[in-house]
Amino acid sequence: MRVRMARLSSMALPPFAAIVLVCSASAQGGAAPSSETLGGRTMGTTWTATWHGSRGNTDEVPASVVADELPRLLDRVDRMMSTWRDDSEISRFNSASSTDWFAVSHDTMRVLRRALEIAAQSGGAFDVTVSPLVGLWGFGVDGQRPAPDEQQVAAAIRRVGWQKLEVRTDPPSVRKSEPEVTVDLSAIAKGYAVDLLGIYLDSIAVDGYLVEVGGETRVQGARADGSPWRIGIEQPLAGQRRVRRVLTVSGDTRSIATSGDYRNRRNVGGRVLSHTIDPRTGHPVEHSLAAVTVVAEDCMTADALATTLMVLGPVDGLAHARRHGVAALLLTRTGTTINEQATEEFSALFGEVGGGWWNTWVPVLGLVVLAVCGLSAGVLLKGRGLVGSCGGLALMCDRREDPHCGACGVRGEDVAVANGDEQDVEPSHSGHAE
Repeated sequence: MRVRMARLSSMALPPFAAIVLVCSASAQGGAAPSSETLGGRTMGTTWTATWHGSRGNTDEVPASVVADELPRLLDRVDRMMSTWRDDSEISRFNSASSTDWFAVSHDTMRVLRRALEIAAQSGGAFDVTVSPLVGLWGFGVDGQRPAPDEQQVAAAIRRVGWQKLEVRTDPPSVRKSEPEVTVDLSAIAKGYAVDLLGIYLDSIAVDGYLVEVGGETRVQGARADGSPWRIGIEQPLAGQRRVRRVLTVSGDTRSIATSGDYRNRRNVGGRVLSHTIDPRTGHPVEHSLAAVTVVAEDCMTADALATTLMVLGPVDGLAHARRHGVAALLLTRTGTTINEQATEEFSALFGEVGGGWWNTWVPVLGLVVLAVCGLSAGVLLKGRGLVGSCGGLALMCDRREDPHCGACGVRGEDVAVANGDEQDVEPSHSGHAE
């Protein structure tokens, strides 16, 4: 496997999605020698592309040509959609005070159009005009700041609203209904960049590829050795890097994106808050949903939907995913336990998932059942009813053949026991005879 590194500008979009670990090693211990890997930095994060073969074409594109084209595509997205550079299309649109049509590239138009579709579909849970609130809570380009008061939040919300944007396709352009409206494509642009890399590799007919930007991933085909691609989903724990689940993917094109609350966090007024802001309330989300992974045909959609479900939370997010046929895995946090919930579409792709409580408590419940069976051994052997929690052991005999309760030392005749012939039974006790 040949590895090349390309370094691009890191002054771009902040990492909005939780990182998905890309497990590039196969079960045999490495990629096939014929594969190529390229990587570097872009949009404030890292990117990687691995590809091989040419689907039988005799005119295989040289790896050096691909190595030049992939960074160029990433730089193209950065120049159009970054809010961290003043000369990008989005930054110039944000700075404009006019409410007239503003000409943009086809790429920016496509991303904005999809963003508005998902915003309408989610009732505003996904909103690319949320940047005033992001900055207010200290997650924007200006960095950290004190916790805002409710008046400041209300003032920022008045500048937010996806309905204040309008997009047209011919000519590609966008306009805002109010001069102060701004756009932030952080929650969808990385996914679109991944799609551009994948579309290019599709166009030169490679046999298989894996491309990812900041963990947002797109795969096609299989690895060079024929084994499936393996995508690792992290355990949603702050300050740790552990893989919780590995997804194996091969064949048709699949895109996978994850959003979570455990990477980009800060302490605001004594509260540890996630960077995910609910545009409808103006506040960072505070619920038990720790991370969401979405699988879709294109990574732009997967990227945006992962953020959407994080905003909606564990109940509304799962309901939204089911209603719209989204393949999604939701990880919720209960104390130190992480529970899993998946839509039918996700389970159809990767198998049924189990909740964290199930994995933790089923063995415990099994031991409890065994203990109850042991306690009831005397009842089962003597054919007599059980009243009271020590009734079973009370029917076991000591060396003098006197029944007693080994747990509390109470003799059997002092334990109320019901059998089929007795009509009057004393109330059951909790372990000791009164």
